[in-house]
Amino acid sequence: MNLPPPPSVVIYINGFPFANSATVLPGQSFGQLSAPPIVFDPFKVQREFPSRWQAYIRANFRHIAHVTQVFHVSERTARNWWTGATGANGAHVAIAVNVHPEQAHLMLFAAE
Repeated sequence: MNLPPPPSVVIYINGFPFANSATVLPGQSFGQLSAPPIVFDPFKVQREFPSRWQAYIRANFRHIAHVTQVFHVSERTARNWWTGATGANGAHVAIAVNVHPEQAHLMLFAAE
């Protein structure tokens, strides 16, 4: 009597389904996969964010007054963003993603 093959198993690499995955049949070993593990460095993100925010601000707004109007911030804050002295907080990033969904996501979060 021939039985149907058992279902395959999906293994999530790095612990969640949005990263790399591999399909392994029962009885097989997945061994070492060819892709290196993705290492997230939060300190690098923190260091780079003011320059990413500055690039986003300069690409999407005409002048400092325009920034103050859209984000409801002081002129000093807008100037700090414009010069790259500081980045934004989470609420301002949320506004940016709402105003320019695709461009903000690419400029602020895309890996280099």
